[in-house]
Amino acid sequence: MTYIQCNFCNSMVDADLYLLQICCTRVNTERFINMVIDQFHIKEFMSLIPFRSHQNPFFEGEHDTPMLESCLMFLATLISVRTNLGLPDTVLNRLEMVTLLCMSDKTHSQLMELMPERCGTQSRDFETLLAECADYRAPALEASGNMQQGMYVPKASVWENHYDPIHVLLRAVHRRDFQNSIDRYTEYCRQSNKLKTGVIPWPPFRTPAKVGDNYIDPRHILTWKVFHAMAFVILYKAVKGLVSEHVMALIVFLLEQAVNITNDFKETYSKLCSPSQPTKTHQIIDGDLSNWFQTGFVFDNFRTVIPKVIFPTTVPDIAPTPIVYSSGEREDETNSSDSDDVVMSSETGDDSDRHRPLMLDQKHHSGQNSCQDDVGMDIIIYTGGNSIDEGRSVPESPVEDISSCLALLPPDAPAEPMEVDDRRIALPGDKTIARKSYSSPDSPVPPAPPLALPSPAYLPALMVGNEVVKSQPGPSKLSPDLINYQHRIVRQLLGHNRALPSTSRGFRKRASTKPKKLQSGEFPEDQPSVEVNESIISLLLKLHSQLSGVPDSFDPDDDEVDYFAAGDDKVPCGDGTFYVGKLLKKIAISDSGCHRFIQKTRHQMWPSQEENEKAKKMRENREREERRRRAKERQEKLMAEFAKKQDDFWKHETERMENDEHTESMEHSEVPVSKQEYDCVICNISSPSTDEKPMGLVALTQATSVIGHRRRYGQSERATLPTTEDEKLQLRKDDILAAEFDRRVEEFNRHFDPRSWYLSINTGWDGGVHVQTCGHHLHLDCLNSYLTSLRSQQRQQSLSPEKGEYLCPLCRQLANSFLPLLPQYGDKSQMVRARPNQSMTQVLEEVIEFLRDNEQKPNISKMAEAIGKVMGDMTDSTQIKPIFKQTYDDKVVPQSLFLFVTSIARTNLEVELIQRGGSLVISSSDPPNPLLPKRDCIVPLLHVLAEHARVARSIGKWPSWMTFKQLCGLPSKDPIKTLAPYEWEVPVLLKDPIAQLLQLVLLLPLHLDQTYFTTTVQMVYNLLYYQVVTQVSCGLTNAERSKAASGAFNESVRNICDALKLVNDCLGHTDLYMDDDDTSESGPSCDETTTSGRLNIVALEQQVQKLCLPFLRIASLLKFHIYQQPLPEIRTPQSEFVRLVYYLELVTESMDWDCFNASVALNWPQGTDMHKCSPQLWCNEYSSFITKSQIAARSFIMDQHTVWHPPRLLSLPKEYEKIFTYYHERPCSQCHSVAQETSICLLCGTIVCLKQNCCKQQNVCEAVAHAQECGAGTGVFLVITSTYIIVIRGHRACLWGSLYLDDFEEEDRDLKRGKPLYLSKDRFQLLEQQWLAHRFDHTKKTWVQHRNAL
Repeated sequence: MTYIQCNFCNSMVDADLYLLQICCTRVNTERFINMVIDQFHIKEFMSLIPFRSHQNPFFEGEHDTPMLESCLMFLATLISVRTNLGLPDTVLNRLEMVTLLCMSDKTHSQLMELMPERCGTQSRDFETLLAECADYRAPALEASGNMQQGMYVPKASVWENHYDPIHVLLRAVHRRDFQNSIDRYTEYCRQSNKLKTGVIPWPPFRTPAKVGDNYIDPRHILTWKVFHAMAFVILYKAVKGLVSEHVMALIVFLLEQAVNITNDFKETYSKLCSPSQPTKTHQIIDGDLSNWFQTGFVFDNFRTVIPKVIFPTTVPDIAPTPIVYSSGEREDETNSSDSDDVVMSSETGDDSDRHRPLMLDQKHHSGQNSCQDDVGMDIIIYTGGNSIDEGRSVPESPVEDISSCLALLPPDAPAEPMEVDDRRIALPGDKTIARKSYSSPDSPVPPAPPLALPSPAYLPALMVGNEVVKSQPGPSKLSPDLINYQHRIVRQLLGHNRALPSTSRGFRKRASTKPKKLQSGEFPEDQPSVEVNESIISLLLKLHSQLSGVPDSFDPDDDEVDYFAAGDDKVPCGDGTFYVGKLLKKIAISDSGCHRFIQKTRHQMWPSQEENEKAKKMRENREREERRRRAKERQEKLMAEFAKKQDDFWKHETERMENDEHTESMEHSEVPVSKQEYDCVICNISSPSTDEKPMGLVALTQATSVIGHRRRYGQSERATLPTTEDEKLQLRKDDILAAEFDRRVEEFNRHFDPRSWYLSINTGWDGGVHVQTCGHHLHLDCLNSYLTSLRSQQRQQSLSPEKGEYLCPLCRQLANSFLPLLPQYGDKSQMVRARPNQSMTQVLEEVIEFLRDNEQKPNISKMAEAIGKVMGDMTDSTQIKPIFKQTYDDKVVPQSLFLFVTSIARTNLEVELIQRGGSLVISSSDPPNPLLPKRDCIVPLLHVLAEHARVARSIGKWPSWMTFKQLCGLPSKDPIKTLAPYEWEVPVLLKDPIAQLLQLVLLLPLHLDQTYFTTTVQMVYNLLYYQVVTQVSCGLTNAERSKAASGAFNESVRNICDALKLVNDCLGHTDLYMDDDDTSESGPSCDETTTSGRLNIVALEQQVQKLCLPFLRIASLLKFHIYQQPLPEIRTPQSEFVRLVYYLELVTESMDWDCFNASVALNWPQGTDMHKCSPQLWCNEYSSFITKSQIAARSFIMDQHTVWHPPRLLSLPKEYEKIFTYYHERPCSQCHSVAQETSICLLCGTIVCLKQNCCKQQNVCEAVAHAQECGAGTGVFLVITSTYIIVIRGHRACLWGSLYLDDFEEEDRDLKRGKPLYLSKDRFQLLEQQWLAHRFDHTKKTWVQHRNAL
């Protein structure tokens, strides 16, 4: 491989090729070509002897074509390559670059490395040539996670002007590189519409450039007649279908270059090579390629007809059946001149004897003594040589005395057969060799052939050494007649000292005929030969016809195909028909004699082609009309049958409807919908999901902390990875949502009972559970069998079936759980419909009844088992913090299970909202969101969570309907029951509205009518609005609150001023509002809400709407998934609030924009004073807590609703040099030592020691422990010393790739090349998207189990 590598080609293959090019133009060309033939072992292939036995056992049958291809490719390379023959450096460098690009797309560094160096110096015009020959293709990022580097692809002009397959093959280390270039060229031709569909082009070999003035063009070797004979043999066998198309393409290219070089020196060749005087017809000897043509003029040799080729020495080893070279597929070629059968001719002129095989008269077999007639027969003995080149002298006479060499039996020897090889004679007695003489329909029926000579096994004395016989399987028993016949033959041979004709020689000679004396080098006329009657032009015409599939397909005067449109300096695009036609056209243009000869040959081979074409067209027209007639009849019959069936169907339906009419009621009842069926991807059976045979989704559950990495609105959306000490001080780890939530939970636990505050919030910001699916279904039983088979067989190293992991049988995505589909899922017939024209009070009462009566009944089935199993998988996928597992009376608080269940729903909805960009602002013209999954599983997940929520409520004995009454402000008829002492209950104003909504949705039947859902959302929104107004009021001074309440309306709440007055009246006397008239503490909205001492009501309204949006987004997603109502198209962030309240039907009437505000969405039961009583009830409850803890009460309400940015990775500097300079010797914060592979967490910026034992705790290395702490099992680390990203996901890890690329967008792994590296924004965005979408497990990376060693 080193010999031809580009790095060493200048001193190896190029030097040797240069020496061969000099030799071929300085030594005898005939000797050079013969030497090439010998070295490639194709000498036997250059023979026309049918089925010749191979002298070299290593080159049999299947090796002929590869050796021939190699020989022709060597000649093509020899005449085409101009590396050291005066080619300018710029042209040569362009050719080398094009060669590399055509094999495959290359990076800049690969081109720099693979470009051959000339005399130890790199090309100075590298960049110029690169810009001329290639287009830069930026790295493409696939959704699967595959990343590409910046590649250079060849321009379209390269394929047309510079692509050279011969030079590509010279530089190709592997054959697949050459084939890849051919495939790329073919693809270019198809894309540019230069190639018809289904056509396979030939390699576009280029005309070589001119050589330097000090060199002779190597193409001159193609003008020698020995090459023309070689080309004749190859074309002859190509017409017979014995060579590949690649060989055809090469020989056509070589012949075209022979024509080109002759045209360049036409006058010189015509004078030197044309014969001075006509010569007599000479014999064409098989194997003697030098004497096939009499001249060296290319065009004369193209016109020369080879009548027949004489076999010079022995008769060929013929197969058991007579061999005819003509193919059975070409039935249109019936000209008798095409026969190439081996003819064993006699001296007589009788044709019947000429085409008759060697046979004995029938009387020999009958036992009659009539051998005197054949006493005078002679035999010619030929030695075993295969060519005249073997040094054998040409015989003077065809007849030789062989008494001294013939192995005859002595007179007294017994007549017993000899033991010979297990073969049979080549010519069976019942068949003739020249079969074609009787193939004519006008020929008379041939007479019954005489019996053939007995097998040489019975006549050993008649064997001359080249017969092939087969020994008998058992003891030979000769018949008496045959033994007597054998004895007579032997006695005659001994008495006359003559031999019978050889069984391998196919002629008979009368004893009275005197042998003709031949000159040296000549053979007798009856010498074994093959009829050819072809010329190079006729063979090219036949080859063109075969490749095109049309007889007489080439016409030199037809200009329909422009063969020279591209010119010699461009690479044409075409198949074999095009290139053969191009060669014939060039021959016809170059020589008028060849033009006339082409026309003459066409008329001889296809004399009546026009008549045949007309008859063929008429026949095709008749067949086409017949097919149309039959098709029309079938269509009419089919339509008649269809009409009859349709009439029968309508008649039957009409009768059925008349019979059933009296049983139908006039009420429009809901028609039950059949249960939905799913296709199992394992057993391929479609069935519904039932309790006994549950079906579910292929699901992947994993812990997530993506939501917890949100940063507070008002600060920078993305924190920066510090590269200076000042930036390090600015990076805070306590300003994210997870840290804020932990502080809030601690305060809740300090002031309230866990049985109460567990039901007031949601967890999952840090360590939540995310569930995703590929959307494929399977049976639970099929999955169990699948997992059993995975555990018992060899598997991928990163897969852990013992932990429930498996790959989806269809899409091969990772999964670790089974999300069951409940029977009522998707069943619209079970929808609980609301009565029309119900009042809100009635709807609320029905919702309360649903909450009271919707108890979970015990169920023991496979479905229940599957529901419990998936909840176990979700529990095992995360680590619940101890604060959420508190005990009461030595028992775990049952409300913790309810908290965990509702938090799973909250986490998945929040993750989807993050994937949508943190809001629902989207336009139909926007491109598809790459973060959103193709198939979601929110509704099946809600069904499963609802089952567990009802169980948890029953265990905790939680009166959820009482909580809903408090939420709505409805008067309670029953005494209020609480889970904890009243003073330890969380006030309603401090409860999370989204958590309350999710609790109600999970406890209510999921197939409720949309009216119930809308009413529930309405009640929670009422609470949300007053929570936000109370929070905003805490940011105002006393004077501002009084001013806002001065113009308020007492009867109803029409705007924020009315709501502020109501809240101020209830809480103004408490310690919630500190005396802050003289202070500047007015909340986060001080600058927005106050302007020069005046209260900005518009700013306050905008702040209220902004704080209400998170709830409206989650409620809209719930409606979108449960009721499949498409989300509204929201074009701008300013219109999001308005569109969502209309989507949720909180506002149903249209109004002017000036009249719209957040209070318009408030809605209470008509005929009640709940619009005042409910807020007052909430405020009074909250005032009791204010009295107990004023600071905590103010802190809770001030931070209850906060706007957060979507989570982001740390921002990285553009130059990698800054990161490397700051961190490569930065010590670890835990062990205070410099790690060998310092790594940085891209979520928080912490430095960790990768794969080091210094910071290992409890047998877990620091990177794995940090991934669990910071990312709930997901870690993204930048390795400083290699620029690579390492991703840790659970118990697996992978090498993700590099975020920093050089100027040509190539990676520099381990910084080996030392190029300046810059941040790739596309790769950074892809990494962030995969983190946000939880798709690390689905990327096509090499995942390994880290075993806590990172």
